[in-house]
Amino acid sequence: MNRLSLRLLLGVVLLVPTAAPGQHVSASDSAKKTMFTARDAVTAGVITATSAVISIFDERIARWTQTPRVQGGSSRQDAADALTTINEVPLTIAAGATWAIGRLTGQRTVADIGLHTGEALVLTLTAAEIVRGTLGRMRPRVSPDDSYDFQYGKGFTEFDARAYPSIHSAVAFTVAAALSEEIRHRKPGAARIAAPLLYGAALVPGITRMYLNQHWTSDIVAGAALGALIGNRIVHYTHTHRPSRLDRALLRVAVLPDGRIGVVTSLWAMGDGRWAMNHER
Repeated sequence: MNRLSLRLLLGVVLLVPTAAPGQHVSASDSAKKTMFTARDAVTAGVITATSAVISIFDERIARWTQTPRVQGGSSRQDAADALTTINEVPLTIAAGATWAIGRLTGQRTVADIGLHTGEALVLTLTAAEIVRGTLGRMRPRVSPDDSYDFQYGKGFTEFDARAYPSIHSAVAFTVAAALSEEIRHRKPGAARIAAPLLYGAALVPGITRMYLNQHWTSDIVAGAALGALIGNRIVHYTHTHRPSRLDRALLRVAVLPDGRIGVVTSLWAMGDGRWAMNHER
């Protein structure tokens, strides 16, 4: 592998240890206090190798996506433009709205899903922006003949230098992973059907970005890996550990005196001026 490929390899490593979509940790892992486990390092190696190999074919694939046969007519291009609007903005707004609706209607499960998906999206966006801002990989429409054109640091100021990783792909897989894990914790049987559908849908934003010549294939793969990791880990961790301060504040979750986890449903004043708490499991 040439030195340019190694640059992309470094980019994947910088993403953080990566878990495969749908990967779940054992009970022993659940007891650990860290969100990311040693198993993620192994998976990161696989993802790194895969992304590096794919990067070798980035230019060839990009040229193919821009051929008249693939591009088709205006209707196909209009559809791609419409689908590419599925990005971090509407997905984050949707997560926030889901949490708000859940809180306002007293549906804790709805609020829980909205909050944790929103947390995962914020963390994904932060990580992706740091990586692509630092690496400054040029988009294929700007550098069609050099997929290893890195302008280090320029990604923070120039849109054309923010190819790697794809945020469209990252946030789509974050949502897919978060929802799959939420379903798995509540109805494991349903997750076997829902997860493939969710991950299949998550492929769409990335494919449209390649069609529009905004990202290389390896950008899409790296974004998907990052999103799948964070979405899976955020939800799994929150369901196997004590609620964080954010969960307690936004979901009205409380740690009861006997160590159980309860949901605050109301506060009422006792005769001596103290406040007592009604709760449910």
